[in-house]
Amino acid sequence: MLSSIKTQINIMRKGKEYKAAFVITFMYACLAFVFELREFAGKDFSLIKDANQVVFFSGVNSWWMPFCMLWPFLVVLPFSASYVDDCRNQLLPVYLSRVSRRDYYISKLVAAFAGTAFIIFVAFLTNLLLCNCFFPHNGNTWIGEYQMPNYYRGLLGTNIDYRTPYPSIPFLRMYLFSPFLYNLIYSLFFSLFSGLVGGFIMSLSFLIKKNKIILFAPVFIMIHLLRVFDALAFSKAIESGESYINMNILEYFSPLFSCGIAPFLVPAIMALLVAAMTCLTMYAIKQDMRSLQ
Repeated sequence: MLSSIKTQINIMRKGKEYKAAFVITFMYACLAFVFELREFAGKDFSLIKDANQVVFFSGVNSWWMPFCMLWPFLVVLPFSASYVDDCRNQLLPVYLSRVSRRDYYISKLVAAFAGTAFIIFVAFLTNLLLCNCFFPHNGNTWIGEYQMPNYYRGLLGTNIDYRTPYPSIPFLRMYLFSPFLYNLIYSLFFSLFSGLVGGFIMSLSFLIKKNKIILFAPVFIMIHLLRVFDALAFSKAIESGESYINMNILEYFSPLFSCGIAPFLVPAIMALLVAAMTCLTMYAIKQDMRSLQ
């Protein structure tokens, strides 16, 4: 199993798709930092935002939304469509002559998970470190200065005009302890989630073997639908006073001052992805064995 995983990771690292995804994500993080650096160049120290506020994956950063549009494609590009290439190039008999079918399919999933998670984490960590090295730590946040009334209202959600069972920001104690650690944990969470989504698309490719383009659609559609549901839920909360729960899944992985973040949504989606991956992989192994009988 370990040998098969190592082989798939090596193949992934040499692939053009993986290199392209890495360069795009890494350069995006660096360009976002340079943009913020130029934005605050020459301004008074008190007007510059805190280092941990200008990271590009913060929900208040103008670079976050374009990245959310790229993300559904970036999680597929590194390795999640490689099974289609294996089938097209008739490489399956070569791999299956050396390892079992179970090891082959699982190693593909592990490689897709690891490669996607690594690309996202390196880009996020680079941006976080650059911001903390070149921007001041002055406590000047987007919701107000440190320990001022607006600051606490933003953290606790007491300044919102709608009802929600989750008014405060997630992991509030961690943020108060260390904003840097807060951003780092969010980077890790989002990297792991991205890897899981990449693994899910890989398992979906076991069923869709003939067209790589189709594999880019499911995540994009899912993110778009959740964003639409979130907009509808927010409108109802404002207009009719209904309780609001944030349905935009990408906001759950962005360290921003947003209310309505329900703690059960991400675990539920992750559980569904794992269950789907398991079922699709078991189905692929059985179908592969039947084709030889």
